[in-house]
Amino acid sequence: MADALSVIPASVLRNLSDKLYEKRKNAALEVEGIVKQLASSGDHEKISAVINLLTTEFTYSPQANHRKGGLIGLAAATVGLTSEAAQHLEVVRGDFIIFFNQIFDALCKLSADSDANVQSAAHLLDRLVKDIVTESDQFRFV
Repeated sequence: MADALSVIPASVLRNLSDKLYEKRKNAALEVEGIVKQLASSGDHEKISAVINLLTTEFTYSPQANHRKGGLIGLAAATVGLTSEAAQHLEVVRGDFIIFFNQIFDALCKLSADSDANVQSAAHLLDRLVKDIVTESDQFRFV
C-alpha cells in the first residue's frame, strides 16, 4: 500500500471518498491517468499496489462514499490498464469463471447495500456476470 500512496496524491484519495460525485469522478480520471502511465512504463508492482489500495481502503469501507469512490476508481484503473488488464485484474471474461464463487458472494453483499448508488453498481456487475456466464462453455444449463 505504501507504493500506491507514493503514486496517488493525497488530494486524489481524498476526492475519491468525497460526497460529491463530480469530485469522485475527477479523482477517478486522475487514477486512470496514473495507471496508464504506470502501465506504459511497465511498473506492474505499483499497479497492483494501486488496485489493492482501492480494494482494501475504499470498496471494503463501511462508509458509502468510500465504497463509491473505490468502485469508480477500480473502473478507472481498468480503463487505464487497457490491454494489460488480465495481468492485474482476475475479473476479466477469460479468467472470470475460476473466481465465480468469490464474485457471486461479493455481488450478493453489494446488492444488499443500503446506498442506492452502490446497489446500482451491483446491478451493472450482475448483468455483466450473467453475460459472462451465458457466454461461457464452462457452465451447463439444464
